[in-house]
Amino acid sequence: MSISSSFYTSMSGLFSLGEKMGMLGDNIANINTIGFRASNVSFEDTLLETISAGGVRVNSMGFTSDFSEEGSIEPSHIGTHMAISGDGLFILRDRDDTSSIYYTRAGEFTFDSQGYLVNPGGHIVQGYKFDSDGTEETASTNIQLELTTPDPTPDDPEPVARLVSTPSPSTRLTLLSNLDARSVDHSTSGLFNNWDATSTVPISQNDYELRAEQDIYDSSGDRHSIQVYYDRDSQANVWEYLVTSPPEGTGAAAEDGVLARGSITFNNNGYITGMSIENYQGGAWTPGAFSDDGFPILRTPFGGAESIELDMGVTYVNGAWQNERQTVTQFGYGSYTMFSNADGNGEGDVLDFSISTDGIIRASFDNGVISDLYRVALSDFINPYGIRRMGSSLYQADPSGSGNLITGSPGSSGLGMIIGGSLETSNVDLTEQFGELIFTQRAYQANAKGIVTADEMLKTLIALKR
Repeated sequence: MSISSSFYTSMSGLFSLGEKMGMLGDNIANINTIGFRASNVSFEDTLLETISAGGVRVNSMGFTSDFSEEGSIEPSHIGTHMAISGDGLFILRDRDDTSSIYYTRAGEFTFDSQGYLVNPGGHIVQGYKFDSDGTEETASTNIQLELTTPDPTPDDPEPVARLVSTPSPSTRLTLLSNLDARSVDHSTSGLFNNWDATSTVPISQNDYELRAEQDIYDSSGDRHSIQVYYDRDSQANVWEYLVTSPPEGTGAAAEDGVLARGSITFNNNGYITGMSIENYQGGAWTPGAFSDDGFPILRTPFGGAESIELDMGVTYVNGAWQNERQTVTQFGYGSYTMFSNADGNGEGDVLDFSISTDGIIRASFDNGVISDLYRVALSDFINPYGIRRMGSSLYQADPSGSGNLITGSPGSSGLGMIIGGSLETSNVDLTEQFGELIFTQRAYQANAKGIVTADEMLKTLIALKR
């Protein structure tokens, strides 16, 4: 190598080390950037066969992001923030250019006014949707809430779109009580004969032993109160019950609000051995039927909830009565309701979102419903060091460098898990960066000395002519 070529060798070293200094400064500047991956730079010899001067240059891969180490996980007060524990990147789609796909480790995601789950730059997070039956779709799509806009009202003339839980009618009413075996017959003429909906109090407290109450819902989400009255029958171990839905205020006729009646028979140990049900429809009593699960069917006038299984802890299956683990009992202590419940729900507003470790986005509503909306999709590359850095903690695939793409659900195909309500910090090691700064500075000084030395040698050579 000639003296003049040594100039070019040292100059190429200065240029390359200057690039590295810029990279180190970028790493240090982004030490607090969420999801930032520290950059590395590799140097290689300039091929002497093509460049006779020799030298050093940044290799063909340029700067590469370091995916070998994860950043620390910090909690966030926003439920839709996410961090990845393990390999993988979130998938984002450009809102305007739908063909542009980006990847990131930065999980600062929130829902915008249109219901899209987006990063701070407005790119839409991709995931797998759950349909109304809870079935997960196989193709990934934009994560977007199904918002509805309420009708304007005088108090709210311009309502905003919101996420609501749609109403679901009740299909089963569960009432489990203990009926005091020491009780007496309060209503010798029967509960139905003592019911009078035209009175402010349809039935006197002196005419029954116990009243159990539970709300049910129709298909519009309207709530209806169901009240069941129990009283001892004149026969041993037999109780009668009356199912009602009292009208608001007073009724037009005495029987208004009556839905069904029946009897419950117990053995001497206080457990049910049989029961009957009659439904009151069109001013007449009709024998009740049993559902496929063996529960007596309660008929109501409420749309979408016309047939409700009445669960008192006993079913009639294959011609025999079967007691469940919890049932209506007749024990010798006070009468009380042990448990009451009904499925179905009215309309509900969203309260909060949560993310499971397998990436499922769940919405919690004020009506008690918890609904699975989407599963976040993750991707990884055969060679993640080959993807292109685009800024704002975003990357794009580079088929020549990153290799094949792996896409799937968190926890599958070697992909990491999701930590909801958290963010991953930068993986920049400040100690390492400062060490590299010192080394790069010394290398830069050494290359500068090479230029000075070559200059002195040329001066000596030129002086020979004198």
